[in-house]
Order: sequence, then C-alpha cells, then structure tokens
Amino acid sequence: MEQENGKKGLGTLEGVFTPTILTILGVVMYLRLGWVVGNVGLIETIIIILLAHSITICTALSMASMVSNIEIGAGGAYAIISRSLGFEIGGAIGIPLYFSQAFSVAFYIIGFVELWQSYFPSHSGLLIGVVTWAVLTAISMKSAQLAFRVQYFVLAAIVVSIASFLAGPSQNPGEVAWLSSIGKVGFWETFAIFFPAVTGILAGVSMSGELRTPRRSIIVGTLAAIFTGLIVYLALAYWFARQATAESLLANPTIILDLAYWRPAIVAGIVGATLSSALSTLVGAPRTLAALAVNRLVPFANFLGRRGEDQEPRNAVFVSSLFSLLVILAGSLDQLAQLLTMFFLTTYGTINLVVLIEQGSGIISFRPRLKVSILVPLVGFVGCIFTMLLIDKLFTLATIAVVMIVYSLLSRRERKLESPWGDVRGGIFTAMTEWAAQKAIAMEYHPRIWKPSLLVPVEQPEDFARVSRFVDSLLYPSGRLYILSLTAAPQGDAVLAASYDEVLKPISDKKIFLRKTIVHTPALPFETGLYPLAQVLLNAFLPPNTILFTLSDDAEKQRQLERIYRMIRPLNTGLLFLHIHPKYGFGQERRVNLWLRDKSPNMNLAVLAALQIARNWEAKLTILRVVDEEREVAPVTTDLELFVEQARLPVNTAVRVMSGDYCTHLYNLRADITLIGMPREYAKMVSLAADIPGTVLFVQDSGMEDACV
Repeated sequence: MEQENGKKGLGTLEGVFTPTILTILGVVMYLRLGWVVGNVGLIETIIIILLAHSITICTALSMASMVSNIEIGAGGAYAIISRSLGFEIGGAIGIPLYFSQAFSVAFYIIGFVELWQSYFPSHSGLLIGVVTWAVLTAISMKSAQLAFRVQYFVLAAIVVSIASFLAGPSQNPGEVAWLSSIGKVGFWETFAIFFPAVTGILAGVSMSGELRTPRRSIIVGTLAAIFTGLIVYLALAYWFARQATAESLLANPTIILDLAYWRPAIVAGIVGATLSSALSTLVGAPRTLAALAVNRLVPFANFLGRRGEDQEPRNAVFVSSLFSLLVILAGSLDQLAQLLTMFFLTTYGTINLVVLIEQGSGIISFRPRLKVSILVPLVGFVGCIFTMLLIDKLFTLATIAVVMIVYSLLSRRERKLESPWGDVRGGIFTAMTEWAAQKAIAMEYHPRIWKPSLLVPVEQPEDFARVSRFVDSLLYPSGRLYILSLTAAPQGDAVLAASYDEVLKPISDKKIFLRKTIVHTPALPFETGLYPLAQVLLNAFLPPNTILFTLSDDAEKQRQLERIYRMIRPLNTGLLFLHIHPKYGFGQERRVNLWLRDKSPNMNLAVLAALQIARNWEAKLTILRVVDEEREVAPVTTDLELFVEQARLPVNTAVRVMSGDYCTHLYNLRADITLIGMPREYAKMVSLAADIPGTVLFVQDSGMEDACV
C-alpha cells in the first residue's frame, strides 16, 4: 500500500476496477436490458451493446494513451483535459462534470428509495433518502479506502445475483428470439435508452490522485472493467432471450426477479449496484472539485482545496454531499438526469478530441507509451456527439451552451490562468498555421487578398508612441503590425521590452495582430542593420507589405532617413513616409485629402490607405486632381466619380478637380491629413512636407495593390 513517496494509495483492483465495474453493472442491467432484448430482438441488442461499448472502449483507449504520456495527478478527466487544452477549456468541462457527479449521487439514492418503497410502501421516502445519504457521506468522509473496501461486498452481491439469474427457471417454451417485431421503439431510440449503462468509466479515473500507480492502474483497471462489462452484458442479453419471450420482456420491467433462482439475491444486487454507484461517485466528485479549487477555478478555493493530514479532501466531500442532499430533498428530476448524462458524454468526447488533436498536430511531446490509431479517438469523438444527438437534441444544445458560458467566464477572469506544465493549444494553432501556409504559398497571389500589413522600424519605444494613433487608423480592425527595433541596448533588456509593451498596449487591446522584434545591433548604424532585417521579414510567411517611416526635423535623422530612402525604395514593398505637422498634428481627424495625378503609379495604395484612415476617423474623404486647362475639369470629374464607384469608396466621398498649378492648390487646401504620391527625390519630399499646411502621408505602391478589386 505504499507509494514511491511513502504515502498510502489505492491499488488497481480497489481504486479503479471495482468502482468502474460497479458503475457499469448498474440499474440498467437489472431493469432495462430485458426490455431492450424484447423490443429489438437479440441480434439488434448485441449490435447495440457492441456499438455502445465501442464508444467507451475508444474513450478508454484515448484516456489510457493520455495517461501513458503525462502524469495527470489529482482531478481525473479534468486534469487530462486541462493539461492538454488549458485551464479554461479544462474548467469549462470540469465544472459541469463535477456538478454532474455530485447530482448523480442523489439520483442513485433516489433510485434506491424507489426500490425500497416497492417493498415497504408505508416507509417515508424522504426519511430513507436522508438516512442513506448520511450513511454514505459518513463512509466517504472517513476515507476513500474504506469506501472502496465496502464495495467488495457489493461486488460479491452483484456476482451472486447474476449467478442466481443464470440458474433460474425458464419461461420461454419456444426458441431464442433472435429477432423481434413487436417492439414499438426504434433501434436508435433503444440505443439511447441502453447507452447510460456503459457510462461511468470515469469512476476510477476520478481517483487518479489517490492511486499508488495511477498510470498503470487507470489503464489496466478501466479497460478490464469495460471488457468485463461487455462480456456480462452479452451473456445476460442471450440469457434473457433464452429464458423469456419477447412479450413478457416488454410487459414486465422487473422480469429478472421472476427469472431468478433466488429472488432476494437479485434485490440485493440491485440495492448494492445502486448504493455502490452513489458511494463511488460521492468519493470521486470531491476529488474533481478539489483539483478545480487547487487551480483556483472555483470560489472559496482555499477552503475547497484543503486536505487533511491523510490527504482526504473532506471539505470538498462535505460540500458535494450537501449538493446531493438538495437534489434528494427536491425529489426525482428526470429531465435534469438526462442533462447530466450529456455532461458525461461531453467529457468523453473531449478526451477523445484531446488525443485526436495531439496526434494530428504532430507535437513531439506527445509520445505515449500506449499508442493507439488515430481512428480510435476519431470514432470515440464522433460516437459521443452522435449519441448526444440521439438522446436529445435540445439537451445537446443546452450542454454546449453551458460549456461555452463557463469557458467565457473563465477566459475573462482578471487573474490569468497560467498552467505550470503548459498545454498544446499553441501547437494546435501552429499546426493549423502550417497547413494554411502550405495552401496559401501554393496559390498565386491576387490583389484581392491584400490587407494592411505594416512594418514600423524604430530605435526607441517613444518613436512608435508618436505614431501609435496613426498606425491604429491604418490597421484597425484586421491589419497586421510588425515592430522592428534596432537598438544598442543589451539584448533582452527587460526594461526596454516593458517600455515597448506599454506603448503597444492600445494596439494589442484592439486585438490587432502584433509582432515585436527587438534586435541588438551595437556595432551597426540603424540604417545598415535595417536593410537586411527588413528583407528577412518581407520574405517570411504573412509578411508585412508596407513599411512606415516618420520624417524628422532633426538634421542628423534627416540624413539617416535619406540614406534609408535610397536603400529601401527598390524593395518590392509599399512605402509610407509620414510627416506630422509640428503645430496641428492630426487636427480634428475630420478631413482626409487624397491627391491623385493622371496615371499615377502610386494610386492604389494611396486610395486604400485613405479609405482606412477615413473609416477609422469617421472623416470626410475628398479626392482631388489638378488639370492643365479648364476644359478638362468636367470630363476628369466624370472619370473620378466613376472611379469612386468602381473602387466602392464611401458614398459621401467628394471629388474636386481644379485647373492651374498643382503645387499652388496643394499648398492652399488644408486637411487633417493629406495623401500624395511619393516623389523620386528625398529632398522634394522634405520640401513638400514643409509647405503643405497639415500632416502629410507620402505613398509608394508596391505593385501588389488594386483599389478596384
């Protein structure tokens, strides 16, 4: 009974096999299996049993594969899911699972009460239920080992009851009813009624934190219980068909009592199966609650997660028993029972999904000792979803809604849920990205898929702070931002990284794709290091398609920018040079002027940039053009109005065509921001920026944009 660390623990037989098999060989076996045989016949019953067990076998194999890959610790199924998909998803499944386990205790006890009253109708059902609850609570409060040792007697009673049934007299004068044509319930409806018989495979897994050797015990004990249950159900189905007619099986739900050699043995078996299921669940549910509390996923976490010197979570046991008592006092809640079954199936499906994801993602950390075919979790997952829909479509939707609500609440917590062991969500998204990248690379680029993807080279965080609002205007809601910082500060400087995080927070808060790269370049000038690094980023997957620079009034920075301008211009990328007016800044962010020249090579990016700015500023966009002679004004205006329609610009977009000198008009018309094509000479750009009354954005197309697609 000693663990490697010296603490006592449960073995495979008492900790996993016994509670699992007792949950499988439950009330359905005694009171519903005969009805199933009578309704659909022996052949279809065998198919139902095999189909139902195939789902639980797949789930058990998936669970065994996970257990052989990780040390799950306490929490059972919740621990398996959370260690793979994160605390949020683990909690979204684990919290409803816990309540399902806690409330299931009450339903088992209510079932016992109904059986008791069938023999002693004068006895108070409420009193019997409360007394039974108190006894089971006392046993579970004492210790898990005591609870599971009590179940040895129950297992013995079930074995005796099965033997009594097999030795009983026959009521069937004819042949075995292989087929039945008198049943009024269809195959799949019958399947849904039988399926709860094979649930409960988490009874042993829930004790993961109490086992001496959880990895071995969970695998061996769970699989042994499932296959034992399969053999028992197949044998009993045949015996029902052999010993009784289809008519009697349908008419008498308690026919197993009449077919038994010794009737009290059957009663003892039913009582034992009911109470043992209640006891194992009352022991397992608090372990799930305690694990949730340790990870701070539930209120009163310190209280609920506390364990005694013997490692018994008595506070969690007490709270779980109170939940079950409330349901007992409320009486039979059949609709809720159906909903609880859904949560168990959701848990099984998620376990299969975890293995499916881990295998499919190709993550090297997933190397279980017990390897299974990818078809195993696939069949298990699809089977769980299919069964849920068979049982009740409305409850299926309700279950999904509850899980999503819990997930949403956990995701919005102020305290971030950080896993000490990590999870595979990053690997999932990486695998999806790799797949998407392969598909995207194989497809020919078309301007239709263009979206703003901006590279902003900076030396210091304050350099970006000056243009943060403008960058937001260009990118929101679906653009991408790449920050490239070339600095002489020590690599990995925490203060520098924190400063960047601060200035980038308004961008990240809006969920704009953001990637920050800080490069330590003590021996290289800014412009020298920029060129090769920009080339690398421009050739990556999901590269930036436009580079933004900011003109400076500082003479040295002007010279630096001029050198950068000469180097960067030949690159196959869009270029933006921004000059922020030293007095007016971005003004009131109400007027955007876009100046277009005839057959301008920089028209498309300028139009798309102006459109983004105008939308995010909720500003008035005006397209301006200067022609040589007055007679050209009317036809050019018509052409521009047609272009506005083709480019699907806002309906309030204004068009203004003027004749005369281009620079004269440019210098006289003020806007909060003016967009013009980028001149070939850097000096010309500086000169224009100085004379235009307001902030100016100079634009150069990459050739990959098209404003009219």
